[in-house]
Amino acid sequence: MLRVDVQSAPGAVKLLCTGRIVLGVEAETLRCLATARPERCLILDLRAVHAMDAAGLGLLAELHCWARERNGLLTIANPSLPVRRLLILSRLQAALTISYSAAEAVAASRATDDDEQQQAMTA
Repeated sequence: MLRVDVQSAPGAVKLLCTGRIVLGVEAETLRCLATARPERCLILDLRAVHAMDAAGLGLLAELHCWARERNGLLTIANPSLPVRRLLILSRLQAALTISYSAAEAVAASRATDDDEQQQAMTA
């Protein structure tokens, strides 16, 4: 079972995930919640995720690509030990933006917004 609590902030949304992210309803629930958000910065807080399978890892990669296509940012915040192990074993930690503190995740989202504003001003 997966429970997702939503916390919105200006320009960013944090999805606090609790439970497991596995093939089936859990992965599809997270996919639908994440892709339905209008914010460009998505923070997935995975501190309370106790299980993840290949479908869950694939979903993280999919959401990363989805965010990049929208010129957004996906940050994986506070991955639990089981999730951290899978990210290392799959070598996804090299491709994903991972934050081990909430302040780090918010700072990353602000940096993305600042970069976009500078690009808009120079264009």
